[in-house]
Amino acid sequence: MAITGNLHAVLTGDLVSSSRLTSNQSQQAMELLRTSATLFERCFPGTVVGHMDTFRHDSWQLLLNKPEQAFRVALFLRSTLKMESDALTKFDTRISIGIGTVEYIATERISDSRGSAFTISGRGVDSMKGSSLAFSIDTEEAEPWRDMIRAVIPLLDCIATDWTPTESRAVNAALMGRTQEESARHWASKKRSSPTRQAVGDSLIRAHWNTVHSVLLQAEQKVLNKYNSDKKHILEFAFVK
Repeated sequence: MAITGNLHAVLTGDLVSSSRLTSNQSQQAMELLRTSATLFERCFPGTVVGHMDTFRHDSWQLLLNKPEQAFRVALFLRSTLKMESDALTKFDTRISIGIGTVEYIATERISDSRGSAFTISGRGVDSMKGSSLAFSIDTEEAEPWRDMIRAVIPLLDCIATDWTPTESRAVNAALMGRTQEESARHWASKKRSSPTRQAVGDSLIRAHWNTVHSVLLQAEQKVLNKYNSDKKHILEFAFVK
């Protein structure tokens, strides 16, 4: 499907230390990622284009129609995996976020699509050294994004990497907009011991949720401003023509 060149976000990722996982564990992790992408779309309709595409045994790609949601999606996917970790098995995924134009969307397999967002997202995974979250944007104005690329995203990565399974579960719910009371009820529905509202709140404090949330809101607004600006330029160009 050919489309106009407005901004999209592409998330490309792979499982962390997948060679240490059994075949069943890898399958479980990949299924969790696919299910989580679907759940995110239900919570934030119009965000995900098509479905998450998975390939090999540990890699995946996701296309977002709302690029400003890329950072929230990335943390949501990571927290989904990390909350299933235990003392013996650690689940996590590396994620490279690329924001740019998309010229063609392959609806059957998202990874067969074309555009700068796919190119820079894929390159980002290949260039990641020791980190689990990276961000690139296709723009001629590099300076306004330098701090986000070199400082903000690495900081988010450091915080998320240290989340325990309990903290990850609390953050996962918060990313969907659940209150602490709703999070506690959801915990119980998963056949786990039901925490108190205070216990959920304590987990969010340990996970530095207030800071993470503040950074997310600012990052989302920054991308949204860029998206709206580019969309305005496209409409003005079309009008002039």
